[in-house]
Amino acid sequence: MLLLPRIHQSSGFRFLGLCNRTVSSLAASSLVSVICCAHNEQEYVDRSVPSLISALKDFQFEIIFVADRCTDNTANLAKKYDVRIIEKKWKRWENSYAESLQTGYLEARGAYVSIVDADIAVPPNFFRDLLPLIRGDIVSVAASVVMYSDTFWNRVFYAWEKTHDFAPLGREPRGAARIILRSALNDINGFRDVPSPDTDVDIRLARRECRSIASSTVKVYHLRRLTLRKMASGQINSGRGRYALGVGLVRTIGHSMFRFRPLVVYGWLLERQRRGDK
Repeated sequence: MLLLPRIHQSSGFRFLGLCNRTVSSLAASSLVSVICCAHNEQEYVDRSVPSLISALKDFQFEIIFVADRCTDNTANLAKKYDVRIIEKKWKRWENSYAESLQTGYLEARGAYVSIVDADIAVPPNFFRDLLPLIRGDIVSVAASVVMYSDTFWNRVFYAWEKTHDFAPLGREPRGAARIILRSALNDINGFRDVPSPDTDVDIRLARRECRSIASSTVKVYHLRRLTLRKMASGQINSGRGRYALGVGLVRTIGHSMFRFRPLVVYGWLLERQRRGDK
């Protein structure tokens, strides 16, 4: 069980202004709960949170900012904005990011739950264009995440992201910037303690014949400054996550070949070894 979080409460959630006509009346009149997870993100808070508030200006909303064991000024910077801050001082789950998402989900009150990480900047049309896509059996919609190419390694990663366009499965939904129908998330009891909680949600929703899609037209920017070490670590963690979610070795090898990510296979094998599986 999760511990009771310490919450910094702002004046509450914002109320509806005039909505763009492209947004359905149902989406426009329903509360949107945004979970923004952060771990030592002081470098990005003053860029990510204002972009989020700007994109939400025509909606009823609440932003639940989960500061996960931060040792820098992240939480204090976030307090400048109209957000509810949960200062998470504990780590009871093996996967702390998943625990932070579940912590925010348990506090959320909206009909829609959005995940926007603290190192992501969203465009003004993020909610306006994505919310109407949630209809019928589509219960989760993700934006395309683009690396902000302001450093050498970020530009390398930006160029690598083009491999999405010719990979056999195309772009799959990513968790850093998405919107999920709350009732669908309730049906699967929110997030689980796994390395890739967003993909895990997609898999469990699919078992209930619900769809998760990725939008190619709505793009958000990943603000994090990459290094070669961080890129390698990201591939290894991706491989660990694929193993934990039951993705087979053959498919993982195919993914790493088409996407030029050799360390994904290494991460998959490491996770299998860690669990003692044969």
